[in-house]
Amino acid sequence: MSEVKGVLDNFRFETFVDVHSNIFAEYLSSVIAKLPKDNPEYRSIEERIEELYKEYPKVMEALDTEKPSDLSEQECKTLIEVLELRNRLSDMQQEAIYFRGCYDSVGYLKKAGIL
Repeated sequence: MSEVKGVLDNFRFETFVDVHSNIFAEYLSSVIAKLPKDNPEYRSIEERIEELYKEYPKVMEALDTEKPSDLSEQECKTLIEVLELRNRLSDMQQEAIYFRGCYDSVGYLKKAGIL
Protein backbone atom coordinates (compact mmCIF):
# COMPACT_ATOMS: atom_id res chain seq x y z
CA MET A 1 0.00 0.00 0.00
CA SER A 2 2.84 2.41 0.81
CA GLU A 3 4.21 1.77 -2.70
CA VAL A 4 0.95 2.99 -4.27
CA LYS A 5 0.91 5.97 -1.92
CA GLY A 6 4.44 6.86 -3.01
CA VAL A 7 3.40 6.73 -6.67
CA LEU A 8 0.38 8.91 -5.94
CA ASP A 9 2.46 11.43 -3.98
CA ASN A 10 4.78 11.86 -6.96
CA PHE A 11 1.98 11.90 -9.53
CA ARG A 12 0.78 15.34 -10.51
CA PHE A 13 -2.70 14.83 -11.91
CA GLU A 14 -3.44 17.06 -14.85
CA THR A 15 -6.48 16.60 -16.97
CA PHE A 16 -6.51 17.02 -20.71
CA VAL A 17 -8.40 20.27 -20.21
CA ASP A 18 -5.72 21.54 -17.80
CA VAL A 19 -2.94 20.93 -20.27
CA HIS A 20 -4.71 21.63 -23.55
CA SER A 21 -7.52 24.06 -22.73
CA ASN A 22 -6.62 26.10 -25.80
CA ILE A 23 -7.48 23.17 -28.10
CA PHE A 24 -10.21 21.49 -26.06
CA ALA A 25 -12.99 22.56 -28.45
CA GLU A 26 -10.92 21.19 -31.33
CA TYR A 27 -10.49 17.91 -29.45
CA LEU A 28 -14.25 17.62 -28.91
CA SER A 29 -14.83 18.40 -32.58
CA SER A 30 -12.47 15.58 -33.54
CA VAL A 31 -14.47 13.14 -31.39
CA ILE A 32 -17.70 14.26 -33.08
CA ALA A 33 -16.14 14.20 -36.55
CA LYS A 34 -15.52 10.45 -36.21
CA LEU A 35 -19.19 9.67 -35.59
CA PRO A 36 -20.38 9.48 -39.22
CA LYS A 37 -17.56 7.07 -40.06
CA ASP A 38 -17.85 4.94 -36.91
CA ASN A 39 -21.60 4.94 -36.26
CA PRO A 40 -23.98 3.77 -39.03
CA GLU A 41 -27.04 5.08 -37.15
CA TYR A 42 -25.51 8.55 -36.90
CA ARG A 43 -24.63 8.52 -40.60
CA SER A 44 -28.16 7.36 -41.46
CA ILE A 45 -29.72 10.23 -39.48
CA GLU A 46 -27.47 12.77 -41.20
CA GLU A 47 -28.45 11.34 -44.59
CA ARG A 48 -32.15 11.49 -43.68
CA ILE A 49 -31.82 15.15 -42.71
CA GLU A 50 -30.11 15.91 -46.04
CA GLU A 51 -32.90 14.10 -47.92
CA LEU A 52 -35.51 16.16 -46.09
CA TYR A 53 -33.66 19.40 -46.84
CA LYS A 54 -33.53 18.49 -50.54
CA GLU A 55 -37.21 17.58 -50.62
CA TYR A 56 -38.26 20.61 -48.54
CA PRO A 57 -35.71 23.41 -49.07
CA LYS A 58 -37.88 25.91 -47.18
CA VAL A 59 -37.32 23.85 -44.02
CA MET A 60 -33.57 24.40 -44.20
CA GLU A 61 -34.16 28.08 -44.94
CA ALA A 62 -36.38 28.34 -41.84
CA LEU A 63 -33.52 26.97 -39.73
CA ASP A 64 -30.65 28.86 -41.35
CA THR A 65 -32.05 32.39 -41.52
CA GLU A 66 -33.58 34.85 -39.15
CA LYS A 67 -36.27 35.85 -41.62
CA PRO A 68 -39.87 34.80 -41.11
CA SER A 69 -40.81 31.77 -43.14
CA ASP A 70 -44.16 30.68 -44.48
CA LEU A 71 -44.23 26.89 -44.26
CA SER A 72 -46.96 24.57 -45.50
CA GLU A 73 -48.45 22.01 -43.15
CA GLN A 74 -46.19 19.29 -44.61
CA GLU A 75 -43.15 21.55 -44.30
CA CYS A 76 -44.03 22.16 -40.65
CA LYS A 77 -44.22 18.40 -40.07
CA THR A 78 -40.88 18.03 -41.84
CA LEU A 79 -39.38 20.79 -39.71
CA ILE A 80 -40.48 18.94 -36.57
CA GLU A 81 -38.92 15.72 -37.91
CA VAL A 82 -35.66 17.51 -38.74
CA LEU A 83 -35.52 19.06 -35.26
CA GLU A 84 -36.12 15.66 -33.66
CA LEU A 85 -33.37 14.12 -35.81
CA ARG A 86 -30.97 16.93 -34.98
CA ASN A 87 -31.71 16.40 -31.28
CA ARG A 88 -30.91 12.71 -31.72
CA LEU A 89 -27.60 13.61 -33.37
CA SER A 90 -26.83 15.94 -30.47
CA ASP A 91 -27.61 13.16 -27.98
CA MET A 92 -25.29 10.82 -29.87
CA GLN A 93 -22.53 13.45 -29.90
CA GLN A 94 -22.83 13.98 -26.15
CA GLU A 95 -22.77 10.23 -25.58
CA ALA A 96 -19.61 9.88 -27.69
CA ILE A 97 -17.93 12.69 -25.76
CA TYR A 98 -18.98 11.15 -22.44
CA PHE A 99 -17.57 7.74 -23.33
CA ARG A 100 -14.38 9.31 -24.69
CA GLY A 101 -14.01 11.00 -21.30
CA CYS A 102 -14.49 7.64 -19.57
CA TYR A 103 -11.84 6.12 -21.83
CA ASP A 104 -9.44 8.97 -21.08
CA SER A 105 -10.13 8.61 -17.33
CA VAL A 106 -9.03 5.00 -17.43
CA GLY A 107 -5.86 6.13 -19.18
CA TYR A 108 -5.18 8.66 -16.44
CA LEU A 109 -5.75 6.05 -13.73
CA LYS A 110 -3.36 3.65 -15.47
CA LYS A 111 -0.79 6.41 -15.83
CA ALA A 112 -1.13 7.14 -12.13
CA GLY A 113 -0.60 3.45 -11.34
CA ILE A 114 -4.02 3.12 -9.76
CA LEU A 115 -5.24 0.58 -12.31
